[in-house]
Amino acid sequence: MAMLILAEAALAFAGLLDDALVYLVQSSGVLGHPVRRRVMSLLVDREIATREELVAALSDDETLSEREVERLETMLHHDHLPRLEEELLVEYDDRNGDVVLRTDPAEARELLESTPKN
Repeated sequence: MAMLILAEAALAFAGLLDDALVYLVQSSGVLGHPVRRRVMSLLVDREIATREELVAALSDDETLSEREVERLETMLHHDHLPRLEEELLVEYDDRNGDVVLRTDPAEARELLESTPKN
C-alpha cells in the first residue's frame, strides 16, 4: 500500500515538474524570439543539426549578405543556442556546433504552439 502511494506521489510530482517547465519557458519568453522559434521548429523535424546547418536553413533567403549570415551564426553561438540550452530544450556543444533536441518532438511542437509570439 505504501509503495502504491509513493508511486502515485512520484507521478504527480513528475506532472507538476512538466507543468512548471512549460510555465517557465513561456514566462521567460525564450520562445518568443523568432530565431529561437525557427531553430526549435527545425529541430522538431530533424532532432539533431549542426550550427552550420541551422544557419543555412535560417539564411536561405538570398537577400542576406555574407556579413548578415556571419552575424546570424555569431548570434546563434553566443545567444540563441545557449538560451535554449539553459531552458533544457536543446543540448548545444559549442566546440563542434552540434545541437540536439532534448525534449520529445511532439512536446516541443506543442510548446511552440502554446507559446505566444513576440
